[in-house]
Amino acid sequence: MPNYKYRGWDKDRKIVKGIIAGPDVVTATEKIRELLIIPIQVEEKVVPKDLFPPRRRIREQELINFCGHMAMMIQSGVNILLSLEILEEQSKVKEIRKIYTSILEQVKRGDALSTAMESTSEFPELLVDMVRVGESTGDLDGILLNMEEYYQRDSTVRNKVKAAMIYPKILVFATFCTILFFVYFIVPAFKDMFTDMDNLPLATRLLLGVTNFFNNNTLLVFGTGAVIVLILIILRRNPTYMDMKDKAVLTVPVLGVFKRQVIISRVSRSLGVFLKSGIPVFEALHATKNIIKNRHVEKGFDAAIDRIMTGTSLSQAFEEQRLFDPMVYGLLRIGQETGRLDDMLYKLASIYDKKVEFSLTKLVARIEPLMILVIGGVVGFIIIAIAVPILSMSQNIG
Repeated sequence: MPNYKYRGWDKDRKIVKGIIAGPDVVTATEKIRELLIIPIQVEEKVVPKDLFPPRRRIREQELINFCGHMAMMIQSGVNILLSLEILEEQSKVKEIRKIYTSILEQVKRGDALSTAMESTSEFPELLVDMVRVGESTGDLDGILLNMEEYYQRDSTVRNKVKAAMIYPKILVFATFCTILFFVYFIVPAFKDMFTDMDNLPLATRLLLGVTNFFNNNTLLVFGTGAVIVLILIILRRNPTYMDMKDKAVLTVPVLGVFKRQVIISRVSRSLGVFLKSGIPVFEALHATKNIIKNRHVEKGFDAAIDRIMTGTSLSQAFEEQRLFDPMVYGLLRIGQETGRLDDMLYKLASIYDKKVEFSLTKLVARIEPLMILVIGGVVGFIIIAIAVPILSMSQNIG
């Protein structure tokens, strides 16, 4: 029987937290109410996942297509069964078609669309929850349209980041390959020549020492690299390490500003989409927290939610935690006062999308010259270390 984490108000109007067992979330919620607690949030306690979890076959673009096509067909009066059949027929990828077939069969048996989607383990939890809300409110097409917009905009920002980082990644790979090429192929060819020489330059002695170490300890070098990679993968599952790492990233010049702007953009857009879809504020805040992807900010977000539960305004709670830029608090305050918070959040997301693009350009403009200097420095050091003894030898011969 699964365990459920809950947060709620007790009879004294104090926030309480706990864990309760139940066959499903509905039963768990009823048990919580029997304890004279008004539940605010009830969610299944997450069991630690595999070290290398399987990748979802449904990627972001497929999610966009799914949300858009389903919303369009439902708005046109097509029922969910026929909409799923059309999606199944149109899918050209065999694996994706199997997923739609599975959903279709479950819906035919009487399961809700959200339940069928959840059982495949291929759809993000956020989308499943939003579809479940749409089913309960009768506004499934509106929810799906909002989620299509959300995934589309998030995908645009993500693709820009990926495109901008291609060149720096190529430079890093080229540097690594260049070092290996010289260490394993070029330097060994001159090794015997340099061994018989006296008074070798310091650069040459260093290069020969590094080359000898790599050639004599190849398995050790690559084994150590593999162990380091494995340790980093394990550390990514350690909350304390990830909190320290995420906090440190936000303090790095240029990169930290860029990361903070990406977070503000995602939070603004997510909250805007959820509130526009009619999701209650507390549910919208918890759903938004789960997509921040920065544990340090998530902790501050949790603290802000606790303050909001006690009656503090959204803008003030965020400002107390210093989560975002001063401009964000001001615009949130205006949105609350005018009753158009969702519109203001959309405007914030649009503003920070432009900031993200500018900061990304600035970040890449600084990384590229640095990487070129690193490559030039490494290659230059190796060439000098090889060339100086050869020139010295030729002068002695002359």
